[in-house]
Amino acid sequence: MIASRSMPQGVTVKKALKFFSSGFLLLALQGQIVPQLPYAALRIDLLLSFMFAVAVEWSPMAGLLWAGSLGFVVDVFSGEFWGLHVGSYVVTVCLVNMASENFDCCNPAYQLGLVGLCGLGQSIALGLFLSYVPTDSATLTSIWVSLCIRTLLSATIAPLLIYPLLSQETING
Repeated sequence: MIASRSMPQGVTVKKALKFFSSGFLLLALQGQIVPQLPYAALRIDLLLSFMFAVAVEWSPMAGLLWAGSLGFVVDVFSGEFWGLHVGSYVVTVCLVNMASENFDCCNPAYQLGLVGLCGLGQSIALGLFLSYVPTDSATLTSIWVSLCIRTLLSATIAPLLIYPLLSQETING
């Protein structure tokens, strides 16, 4: 669905509290619950969908600040592949800001597709990084299959995480 998008509304205390509390909750879930899931394919990046909502609701510069800050925090706590989260969150915010002028950001199909595309990029980067770790071919195949499932699951769950964060002005157009 093609639609024009107006500039994000000004920062209000309610909006800031909503995003800080949501970001903190998702960061806590990402750090404590997601790593405990039994299968690697289920360990999706919840904050990637959050970055979509940040890009829609905040100005481009504020969105990039959110992306860089949260990405840095996640990279510090993950401790392995430095720059993966900063890069993927910044790219997500940039893509949403570029594409939202032509597409309806409240359309779940658009959200699913764009978060899926960003999740695919993140999975490819992670898969290439893990390809250089000495493993047998069965393990490497298992890693790539898990990353593909993870990408599909991230895309499918994205609209459910994004919709509660969008303001009524954004949803109503």
